[in-house]
Amino acid sequence: MQYDLEMAAQDLASKKQQCEELATGTVRTFSLKGMTTKLFGQETPEQREARIKVLEEQISEGEQQLKSKNLEGREFVKNAWADIERFKEQKNRDLKEALISYAVMQISMCKKGIQVWTNAKECFSKM
Repeated sequence: MQYDLEMAAQDLASKKQQCEELATGTVRTFSLKGMTTKLFGQETPEQREARIKVLEEQISEGEQQLKSKNLEGREFVKNAWADIERFKEQKNRDLKEALISYAVMQISMCKKGIQVWTNAKECFSKM
């Protein structure tokens, strides 16, 4: 999920940079676009406008996708915190139940031990 969010943000930044380069006419020479411009010449203004329009649409789609990924991430974190809280509560209930069971078992064992010693004392008293 985090990877998808980072990839969406990176893709959006890349598209914004491409759109800015097309709008200003600045071309990096060590990019694929720069090399094709040097080899084949500049694009016509109509081609540039069409590419800018396509990139702007892709940017708006990318922004929507980024918003949805952010929302999805927030929802995941919210659900994870709820699960953690539920786990803590269940852990406390289970621990309390285990300690109560242990205490009850110890009490019953002590009662049995007292009964055994009482019986042994009676046997020795009768001798």
